[in-house]
Amino acid sequence: MAENEYVLGTDEDELNRLRRQHELWVLQAQDLWVRAGFRSDHKVMDLGCGPGFTTLELARYLGPKSRITAVDASDRFLRYLTARAQAEFPQARIKVEESFIEKMDLDEKDFDAAYCRWLMIFVPDVLGALRAVRHHLKPGAVFALQEYVSYEAMQVCPEIPVMERVLTAIFKSWKDQGGNPNRGRELPNLLEQAGFRVRELKPVARISRPNEPLWDWPTGFFGNYLPRMVTQGYLSAEDRLEFERDWKAAMTKPGSFFLAPMVIDIVAEAI
Repeated sequence: MAENEYVLGTDEDELNRLRRQHELWVLQAQDLWVRAGFRSDHKVMDLGCGPGFTTLELARYLGPKSRITAVDASDRFLRYLTARAQAEFPQARIKVEESFIEKMDLDEKDFDAAYCRWLMIFVPDVLGALRAVRHHLKPGAVFALQEYVSYEAMQVCPEIPVMERVLTAIFKSWKDQGGNPNRGRELPNLLEQAGFRVRELKPVARISRPNEPLWDWPTGFFGNYLPRMVTQGYLSAEDRLEFERDWKAAMTKPGSFFLAPMVIDIVAEAI
């Protein structure tokens, strides 16, 4: 895969953004792993692993005998993960596989569990991807997903008018590449079609005020992705400047807060 095909990029800025994102969402991931029943003796796939921050977190969570296969389409991110895994978790069995999820065909087809976060929102052939995941799982294995279900819920309050134009640009840029920011709305039905039984659905809504750590998450995303959308023609330079001005003003405005896009936690079982 050419690295410029990765929707949000794979450069150093994106790597740092993903690191901070993981730090701010790790508790939500761990909570889902507990509810899904991930165990230390499980063989687990981390799908769309990127640079592997979640892969390494899984290794910490599952313990020194971890058996984790990390799958991603970015060679650069997988090389980063390999180096970190060898340095930090030499005792864990962490493998990396370069593949699009919908084209995945690993040698092993007996995984006990799989996990992905904000992956299916970028996958053009979601049903094909889910069937590929099912093909690699044992009957009774668990698949835990965290995906956006109401992306347009995102807003800074008091509301800023330019946010609507920014959201329109994000939706168009992702959909033009086969993605869908609201993919979580489709997933329960598609999982059932792909050979899973949906066991649990749970909404995750989060709010941050400017002085709280979670504020770093949208700040990093907008700082990285808005310039990219301007370059690609999805957003005007004027709208970018207006947004940056209003975002900066919100940081000092009494009572302001950021409403994050709503996420849906899904736990499904292979049948």
